[in-house]
Amino acid sequence: MSSRRSVAALLAAASILTGCGAAPETPQAVPASDTVPPSPTTRVPRQVDQSDRPLVAFDPCLDIPDEALVEAGYDPQSKDVDAVAADYHTFLICGFKTPQRQYGLNVLSSNITFAEEQEKVADYSTPIELDGRRALRKVASTLSCAVSMETNYGILIVSRIFFSTRSDQNPEVERCIGIEDTASIIARYLPGG
Repeated sequence: MSSRRSVAALLAAASILTGCGAAPETPQAVPASDTVPPSPTTRVPRQVDQSDRPLVAFDPCLDIPDEALVEAGYDPQSKDVDAVAADYHTFLICGFKTPQRQYGLNVLSSNITFAEEQEKVADYSTPIELDGRRALRKVASTLSCAVSMETNYGILIVSRIFFSTRSDQNPEVERCIGIEDTASIIARYLPGG
């Protein structure tokens, strides 16, 4: 009889343990709308200054797609990378050339403020609006024309430079034709649109 009680006790204990060891739940799939893809602005910029200014969230050498450069008339393979990081600001710089080498494009992304840029270029700039952003059209010389746009981290400068080797150029007439269109193409890829 005692062996029956022992067997019964073992069976009871086994059934209790089996009940406690329920199969683990399978994880629920997260709906696609709840997932957040990593943002390109979360990477550490290739240059960082020592100030308390925002990090430069847009790198023209990394964030402008080749198709945008082609649309704007520039050769993506002509990319020239540069950067300047001082203690008090950062500039991430990328240069491109047209396939015919008629002119070059410099795109500068910086954490200086739009107000600082306005003050610096007041003598040769005109306030404009570009795709809903405050901007400045800048004509500092006969060989260049630029647009500076306000961003959520500072400014973006799109600057076209005429090559002095062109024999057919008329830089005073041509220098700003299409610069705002080029700036708009590039501005599509800024963080926040």
